[in-house]
Amino acid sequence: MGQVEDGSVPIVFAPTIPADCHARVRAAPHFRRWLAAAAAGFDLRRVTVESVTFFGPRVGFILLQADAWHDGRQVPGTVLLRGDSVSILLVLRHAGHPDRTILTCEARLPAACPDLLSLPAGMLDGETFASTALRELSEEIGADLAVRQDMLVDLATVWLSPGGCDEAIALYYAVLDLDDAAIRALDGRRTGNADERESIRVRVVDLDDIPRIGRTDAKTLLSFYMYRDRAARVGA
Repeated sequence: MGQVEDGSVPIVFAPTIPADCHARVRAAPHFRRWLAAAAAGFDLRRVTVESVTFFGPRVGFILLQADAWHDGRQVPGTVLLRGDSVSILLVLRHAGHPDRTILTCEARLPAACPDLLSLPAGMLDGETFASTALRELSEEIGADLAVRQDMLVDLATVWLSPGGCDEAIALYYAVLDLDDAAIRALDGRRTGNADERESIRVRVVDLDDIPRIGRTDAKTLLSFYMYRDRAARVGA
């Protein structure tokens, strides 16, 4: 195994990871962010990078084992680094109709689900949460949506699975006034980033149907309930 020092923490790479990839992993924003936070909050004695998944030239998933201690005891050290993400609840308003929203229908192999319904979302790639939100809306829904950064309202940032993964997701919503023809043009369209093998079908549903749509994920339900709570308190 190859070993390097990052500050006071030895970083070890499994022999299956090519040596010319080591510097790219150490420079990856999600790796550096996690390492700095972990070293500040724990007695971090050693980090072993076991595997790396690349998305084209970009460092994607990093699986590592850490020798870490807290309050004099060793803590579980298996960590999957994905980096942070963002999702957007679009509230579509049109006079005479209930509020609607846009979901993506996409095959999600890790969940063994071929048709998961969820909010538009994506991983940060050296961008801010807000700029990533706008990029993902363009890629997953369409560039014709007139959503600006100043329209995004921050609901919360939460960890999705802190027992094993570093990913924190920022939950946003935005209110958009659309006529009926524009809403019909959205429903059923095919989108997705071909370079990332995405195949997405856009679905427009009544906002209040989210708790009853069946196959969905935590960010979708959490965004719905947090938006409803905020609307009740501040009249959003």
